[in-house]
Amino acid sequence: MREKLKRSARNDRMFFRVVPEILIYQVITKIMLFVIVMALKQNALLVLYHTGRSALTSGDLPFLLRTKGGIVLALIGIIVLVVYTVFDVNAMFILADSVLYQRKKSWWIVLKEAFVSLKYFTHPQGLFVTLYLSLLGPLIGTAVGFSFMVGFSAPNFVLTYISSKPWLRALVILGVMLYVFVAGIYVFTILNVVFQKEKINVAMKSSRKMVTENWRVFLFSMLIFLLKAFLIGLVLFVGLYGLPLNLIRMIPLSVEVSRTLKIFSLTVFSLVYFTYPLLLCPFLAIRITTLYKSFSGEKTVDLGERDYKIGWKRVAVVLALAIGLFSVYGAINFDEVFPISNNTKIVAHRAGGNLGTENTLSALQQSIDHKIPVAEIDVQRTLDGKYIVCHDSNLKKTTGREGNPTELTLQEVKSYSLKNHIYPWEEGEKISTLEEMLDASKGKIELFLELKGATADKQMVRDVYQMLKERDMVSTCTMICFNYDLIEYIEEVYPEVETGYLVYFSFGNLEELDCDTYIVETECLSSDEINRIHASGKKVGVWTVNTSSELNRWLLTPVDYVITDEVLTAKMLKKYIYNGEDEVRIIQTLMK
Repeated sequence: MREKLKRSARNDRMFFRVVPEILIYQVITKIMLFVIVMALKQNALLVLYHTGRSALTSGDLPFLLRTKGGIVLALIGIIVLVVYTVFDVNAMFILADSVLYQRKKSWWIVLKEAFVSLKYFTHPQGLFVTLYLSLLGPLIGTAVGFSFMVGFSAPNFVLTYISSKPWLRALVILGVMLYVFVAGIYVFTILNVVFQKEKINVAMKSSRKMVTENWRVFLFSMLIFLLKAFLIGLVLFVGLYGLPLNLIRMIPLSVEVSRTLKIFSLTVFSLVYFTYPLLLCPFLAIRITTLYKSFSGEKTVDLGERDYKIGWKRVAVVLALAIGLFSVYGAINFDEVFPISNNTKIVAHRAGGNLGTENTLSALQQSIDHKIPVAEIDVQRTLDGKYIVCHDSNLKKTTGREGNPTELTLQEVKSYSLKNHIYPWEEGEKISTLEEMLDASKGKIELFLELKGATADKQMVRDVYQMLKERDMVSTCTMICFNYDLIEYIEEVYPEVETGYLVYFSFGNLEELDCDTYIVETECLSSDEINRIHASGKKVGVWTVNTSSELNRWLLTPVDYVITDEVLTAKMLKKYIYNGEDEVRIIQTLMK
């Protein structure tokens, strides 16, 4: 074991000698990958247009299953996963083998061998491995393989719900542990397929045997690798972000010089921030390949000094000069290059977020008192055709009593008392009617009215519109819904009403859909989509953003609305960003 660990440590020192080779491969293959995926995307868009749609959203899931166009789009999605399997997994292990044994394979040969190995992934077990790598890991926050899945995770509203249930949180933690355990046991599966040409089931058995026979070395080596990766990341963060900025603040400098140094430091940090993941995954592949070869009895060779034709020192000097010139230009034209973006409106989720019991008049009043510009409430219809403000289809969670509000009369609904989660010792409020909410908000706060559940239909639209018109509140309320057919109906019949389409995910040209505002789950909105939506003259919001890091992230982007339960935190962060120091504006621009 000691000898194997020494050999593993020696290979660690070799990693940094192959950085240029890895970067060259990553740049070339990422360009190729971008071209291939864009071509597949264009084909998918053509299929989508032939179906008469400009975008595919979460409301169109049945379309994927029951139409030919939907099936073709699903197949294109599978092809994308297969392509990423070649570029991000199979080829990475072949590249690792090449650099460890000085096989000097060109990137073209590496990709060719990776494509050849794909035949082993065409049957159900192979497809399962591909899906396991691409989807399950990222959903529980453990993605290490596919570059396009970085940052992809479970939706925020799901994570918020899980966090609110201790038993469910414990179950998810156990699930993550099980995933990591299974991934560790079968970590050498793809290497057995690529190098030994074994079928998936045989490769899985071989991997299991190899890991169980060498589990101490494997576990210790992987832990050391992860610790080193964390420490290197920490050193880079402190050395390129924390330390330079603190030194600049401490030294008395003119505004222009201070800004120049800050721009230079943060630009370098941003480049490293985006480059580090490009190296981390290949280094992990090299580490796994090293262990695999070691357990198989093969020895790596000493890489020695690598001879590259590219003058990396010259590249570094040119890059530093370019960043320097950009820094000087940015400091001179600071307000133009790094403008303040502070038009985002905070939306209190379910009337007041954490300020009060959800969807109540008191929660709405809290939002008004704290000068929150917008509140979102949920509208449902009772059995006798009245409209109440209620989120769930069962009143058990909010009142402690069973009951479906759509199957109860208004009088019966009013017999329920909501639990007071903020002040449990106080008596809970009654469920509010929509009229009560409208009267309480008029002239004080804008409303997002979510047409909710099974009763969200054209009749609800007509009735709600009539209430708004009677109160002269059409211009201060936005009707939002997950049902796009209903949004189209509102746009057609009541064009003066602001509409908002709620989506979990989307593909295609979302901005071409007929609505005024797109309210998108945070994991599914890119800066490119934000720009396209704004270019079309429409608005965009994100939901439901409840962590400080996510709030900071979205308040630094030009979205129009951020829906949150953490209303006061969002308000404080927005004030800090608006009145923030230069580095906040610099980071905001660099991270767009």
